Amino acid sequence: MTQLYKAFVTGALAALCLGLAACASQKEPAEQAFAALEAKFQESGDEIRRSLPDRYAELETTVSGLKDSLAKESYGDVVKGAAAAQDALKRAIADARVAHAQNMAKLETEWNELVAAMPGMISAMDKKITSQRGKPPKGMTGDEWKRTIADYDAARDAWSKASADMTRANFEETVTAARDARAKIAALMEKLEVKAS
Repeated sequence: MTQLYKAFVTGALAALCLGLAACASQKEPAEQAFAALEAKFQESGDEIRRSLPDRYAELETTVSGLKDSLAKESYGDVVKGAAAAQDALKRAIADARVAHAQNMAKLETEWNELVAAMPGMISAMDKKITSQRGKPPKGMTGDEWKRTIADYDAARDAWSKASADMTRANFEETVTAARDARAKIAALMEKLEVKAS
């Protein structure tokens, strides 16, 4: 009985040692795989988040889950999961770059439309304001007219600033500002029944 017990204990210890050795042998690859994934995600995360926010959220959840697995010493899961996540990250980076290029093409088209439309809108509004000779249009109080002119001046100045400050680096922000200026001027033109010249 004692011999059998010793053999059982020896076998169990051997299995435990092999299990610990296998676990320990996966620790370093797991840590390296996770570190590489985390670094790449931090480097490319903003690019993905701007163009593909849903994909960014998925990747963020995956990276967070792998970090938890690493803390729980589930090294095999981390090694497998990090490899899959690296592939998903590479695809997301490529897709984000395609989405960004497509968005930039749309913005360039929009900018060209703004450049073509805004001078006529501004000219028509300037004429309307000049023709009123300081008096409000029919159905509008003096204070309303002053506010309308102030709103128009602010929108026109925003357009002028966007036109002057346009660079490749701030292209998206500039188009957004110009779009907003056009919308405000268009709303004022509609209110005053002004047609673009």
